[in-house]
Formats: sequence, structure tokens, C-alpha cells
Amino acid sequence: MDVEATAEGLATGRFTSVALVKTFLARIEEASYHKAVLQINPDASIAAQDLDDERIQSGSRGPLHGIPILVKDNIATKDRLDVSAGSFTLLGSKPATESSLISKLRAAGVIILGKTNLSEWANFRGLNIRDGWSPRGGQTMGTYHPNSISDGSSSGSAVAAALGLCTAALGTEKMGSIVDPAQINNVVGFKPSRGLVGTDGVIPISKRQDIIGTLTKSVKDAAYMLSSFAGRSELDPMTWQIPLEPIPNFTAYCKDTDLKGITIGVPRNAFNGSSCATAIMDSFESALRTLSSAGAKVVDNADFPATDEFKKLNQQVKGIVRSSEFKRDMVDYLATLETNPNDIHSVEDIINFTKTSPAENFKEHDIGKFLWTQAEGIDVGSDKYKHMVEQELYFGGTGGILGAMEKHKLDILVTPSTLGVANDLAAKMGFPVISVPLGFYPEGTPIQHDSGDLVTVAPGMPYGIHFFTKSFSDAILLQVAYAFEKLTAVRENGPLPFQYPTTELRDVEKKAQVANWDSGLINPLMMWIGTYSYGFS
Repeated sequence: MDVEATAEGLATGRFTSVALVKTFLARIEEASYHKAVLQINPDASIAAQDLDDERIQSGSRGPLHGIPILVKDNIATKDRLDVSAGSFTLLGSKPATESSLISKLRAAGVIILGKTNLSEWANFRGLNIRDGWSPRGGQTMGTYHPNSISDGSSSGSAVAAALGLCTAALGTEKMGSIVDPAQINNVVGFKPSRGLVGTDGVIPISKRQDIIGTLTKSVKDAAYMLSSFAGRSELDPMTWQIPLEPIPNFTAYCKDTDLKGITIGVPRNAFNGSSCATAIMDSFESALRTLSSAGAKVVDNADFPATDEFKKLNQQVKGIVRSSEFKRDMVDYLATLETNPNDIHSVEDIINFTKTSPAENFKEHDIGKFLWTQAEGIDVGSDKYKHMVEQELYFGGTGGILGAMEKHKLDILVTPSTLGVANDLAAKMGFPVISVPLGFYPEGTPIQHDSGDLVTVAPGMPYGIHFFTKSFSDAILLQVAYAFEKLTAVRENGPLPFQYPTTELRDVEKKAQVANWDSGLINPLMMWIGTYSYGFS
């Protein structure tokens, strides 16, 4: 069920939030193989009952009233859930305040069902660690092929959305951490503009780049979520200059498939040729024809001016700004903890704990990114740092996305899957990105593995299409993504994950009715009243 179907069912009394929570908990247990959910909120059922009662007594707060979501385990929630980034290092630590974004969702009536697994430290620990692995949660497994990758770092949230373990899930991204797992698990991954939503309360990599976004079944669900949590946060200065007043209802942009007047650019020089599988590119070319037939003007070869120069930079140079910010921002975050049981105050403390705690599996999982950060990170107050930030803004701005948009008068850019450098450049600028299902590898596709034994490519595994734009143009991004989703219906008409939970709301309701019948609370005929079919695919 999507947000609208869930809200309609709750509003008409066809089911309750308590029943929703029970159903999702049963599905989470069924899907334990995937290790998507790290921790269940012990108070979720109580919150659901309170919201059910409130709906009856005083009405609904809005479309998210009583809807359960899952939250990535690096976003602070002020409850009995942990926030540890998947690490034992911060297990038991408590933030002084929760994320302002979470508080906004609670005010909208959302139920925090639990925390999802992730790549430990949002994939900032090691150089040779698989996406989706954390010491606390183990290896998150992909959904469309046995023993397949889940991608990351918001792996658990993407898998949970794909398997119907919640109505929607939250992830975080600095560069690809939402959209990458979204595309390989056949869901919609949306990273809003940096500064449109508060990112306080997130265990940081880079406060300049980190952003909270969504993993959902549809583009419109992402719009519902954004409408509820966008806006200024007193705890995040980057939100103080939002040029939108008031914050729009983003679902209003998810209404039709007419793209007349919208210009979409294709930056082919940003693609990575070695990753351009024939199936993906065939689907992508078909997608361009679909967008054109919907009325959009498609500008081919709307290339980034400085892409060749950017590609020549090595990974260390590309990552040195983030690494330097990680050292500073992590210290700042650790200083805000209300409780800190392992006395962690710096990256050096994290390194020492990781090396000495058996639970962190140091012998099998490296800490190369931590060590490189310590060795190569530079002072964020230095001229060298300022120069490198300026360089990043050039490659993402006039030398990259903005340069292409201005030259060709574009509203949107589009790329196939996660190919090439566009994600990286968008991250440096804080630009919004959305991933929408595009297709599935056909029969006969050779099975590929990572350096270990996890499947990376196989028949029936999905891939996505990514749309980009400049800051605070999230509405038009959602408009184009919604139109494409409706015109192609890839997820709607595609296969289900290979191992899909079978518990539905009607199963939970029947159990409740049987219990009430046995206790003499209802007539047996009531067993058949309200037997409906709401699916979670």
C-alpha cells in the first residue's frame, strides 16, 4: 500500500494503525533473512493505539496520521531506540535532542516503527567493506536475487521499502547512499535539496553534504513525506535561507503526465562507459523517447563542461574535503551526546574502539577510510581547504551541472542508473536527485559477483533512472519523476522480490477477530465483515 491507500483505509475505519503495526512486525519477522531492520521500537504499538484513539476523538492530523515508517540507524530519535550508525562504538549513547525532521514527522502523526540496518558509519569505515554491512546488523541482503547485494549505505531502508516492511523509510545520503540502494531494490529513492530539510540529529560524514531523504514505493509517497518535513530547522543553519515561502504541497506536482514546457538534458560525457550495460542503455534510450512523447524537450549531449578534468582527479583528491569535514563534524556530534557509555569524543577514539572491540570485527573488516582521514584530512579553517571547496563547487557548478543547465536552458538532467559522475557532482552542490525504477536485466544476462560471493548482476535484478536539478527545484524534479513513473509503470508491472513476505492486514485482522470470538466479544458472523485485500507491494 502507498500513503494514499493507507490513509484512506485508516480514515474509513477499514483497519487501524494498531493493525498496521502488527502486520509490519509480522512481515519484518518473515523477512529476517534480509537483515533490513536493526531494531524495533518497543513503544510502536502504544503510539499506534494513541493515534487511533485521537483519530476517533478529534480527527486526523493529515495524510501521515498513524502511518508507520522505518528510520535509518544514524538519525536520532528521542525514544527507546538507539542511534549508532550500525556500530557498537555508539551503542547506548543518547542524543540530547532528536532530529528536528523526526519531530516534524511525529507532529504529522507518523509512527516510528524501528531502525534500519546500514553500511556502518554510512560507509565511511573501510575501503574494502561491502555496502549494507554493519557489526550490529550483519549483511543486508538484496531483494531481487538470492545472495545479492543491497547496495548502500541506506541499504536497510531500501530493502524495507521493497519488501513492504513499512509504509515508507528514511535514509541519508552524502553521495549515492539513497539512490544507489533504491535502484537495485526497485523502489523510489529521493534525496531533497540540501537546506530544504533539517539534517540536524544525523551522525555526520559531512554536514555540508549530508541530507535526509526517503525510500518509498512511489514518487508521490516521497512528495507526501517531503511536504511534512521540509522547512526551516532552528538546529540547522543551512535551512534558514530556504527561498520557498510557504513550503509548497509537493504532492500537487504529482498529478499528470504532461511535460510540455520542460527541457531535459542528457549529459553523455558524464556516463561511465564501462558500466553501460546494453540492457540499461536500451531501457534508457526508450525512457528518453517516453519523456519526449510526454511533451518534454530532450536535449542530447548536454554535457558537463569540466567532466574530463574532474575524471582525472584521483579518489583521494575527490574525497579529501569530506574526510576533513568528517573529523570536525564527528567531534561536534559527539559533544552533543547526553550519554556516551564508551567515552567516544573523536575519530581517534572511534579507531581505537574499533580495533580493540571484538564485536567490531576489525580482523575481517578494515578501517581504511578512518585511517586515511586521520592521515590526510586537512584543517577546515585552512586556505588549502577553502581552495578545495571552491574547486568542488566549480566542478559541480559552472564546470558541471549548472554549466550544462545554463548553456542549454535545462530544467532537469537525466542519467541511466548510477552511471558516471553526476551523483558525485550533485552531492558536492547539495542538489536534489531522485531514482525511479527503469527496468530489469533480461533472461540470459550473465550472473556477476562482487569480490566475494554476492551477486551484483543477474536476470531479473532491477536498475533505475536518475533525475537531477539545481537546489530548491525539488517540485519540478518530482513532477518529471512522477510523470515518468506513471508512463512506464516499471515497478507496478514488474516482478516481486524473490522472497516476499506473505502476511497481509486481513491475516492480522482475522487473528484479532478469532481472539475476540473466543472471548465472546463478537458474533461469529463478524468474522467475515471487513475482510479486504490491501497488499503491501
